[in-house]
Amino acid sequence: MKVLIYKRTHKHDPDERGIFGIQDCMGQIRNWNYDAVIGIGGKSAWKDHTDIKYRVNWIGLEPKVIGSTKRGNLIVFAHFELYEENGKEIKEHYPKLFDYMYVSGSRKRFDMSSSLPKDVYEEVKSILDSIKDSSPSKAYNIDGADLDTNINYNLSGCSRFFKGKEIEIIIQKCVKENIYKK
Repeated sequence: MKVLIYKRTHKHDPDERGIFGIQDCMGQIRNWNYDAVIGIGGKSAWKDHTDIKYRVNWIGLEPKVIGSTKRGNLIVFAHFELYEENGKEIKEHYPKLFDYMYVSGSRKRFDMSSSLPKDVYEEVKSILDSIKDSSPSKAYNIDGADLDTNINYNLSGCSRFFKGKEIEIIIQKCVKENIYKK
């Protein structure tokens, strides 16, 4: 199973309807081939969004494309939970995942792998198992013809522009150690 785990800097993407990409966050990464997504709060959250820091913010299983933006697909999930600031604290509940994503010199913004260290894999599996009986995203059955009337294309949240000037984003590759394949 391929799981995208990424650090969030702000709330509202996905929105309460479960649409990942509603503010164009993670851009083309949303187009990658994955089976699940776990959004966790990064240590450098936006002002007024610091309450998501180091928490499991949202989880989605079995993604489905319902549309696209200029930078990436709009995704909903067959099983979805949005916790935002009410999610479990990662350091307390998932210490191996915490170490993997935040400690030991890790500057990862995201990790997508079908292979994780065994102890991290067990915690990630536990997170995913916690929502296997959850309902789909509220927008899961949206009709493509209704997309424009049902989605707020507020792309200002995560654009590649800062103060009106285009910025370059560089993504580092992750180094895998102690690989456990399932």
